[in-house]
Amino acid sequence: AAARLGLGMALGTAEAPPLLRVPEWPGSPRPVYVTLVRGRASRACVGSDAPLGGSLAATLTRLGERLADSDLRRPPVRAEELDTLRLVVAFASDPVAVRDPMSVDPAREGLRIESERGAVAFLPGEARTIGWALREARRLGLMAGAGAAAAVSYSRFTVVTISGPAASNTRRTSAVSP
Repeated sequence: AAARLGLGMALGTAEAPPLLRVPEWPGSPRPVYVTLVRGRASRACVGSDAPLGGSLAATLTRLGERLADSDLRRPPVRAEELDTLRLVVAFASDPVAVRDPMSVDPAREGLRIESERGAVAFLPGEARTIGWALREARRLGLMAGAGAAAAVSYSRFTVVTISGPAASNTRRTSAVSP
């Protein structure tokens, strides 16, 4: 609900309540990713390794606000698309460093690629092959140059997800007068 609220606020389809009650994290804070999915394809995805607020709800709201236009791999999300999308929240395990990214099973494990230029994470099922994930990281500029291989680190992680419709039943509508 918090991620959906943030997304709606970013797209102008929802307004922030006067007082948003935000419970603390139910356990130690985890890396969290918020994804919009159409069918089996990711439409947009953003995440954070660290809390973006004092609570889980605040973190999810902020990620929802960023979801509309912060995934540089895809065009910005439009409000009209929400009825065709599902919202998925993924809580990631601690990353486990791997020397060879090809040892990661992309159907069951996530792959994080990090360099001095930034980081990108591919959730389980997002990349059909590790080769595709590596090409995407190169396209984003994370693995450019001949000597960059030594400066790149890889890790695998698992996720627990929850999902629901991207659009809430209480979407704001515009009144049209004749």
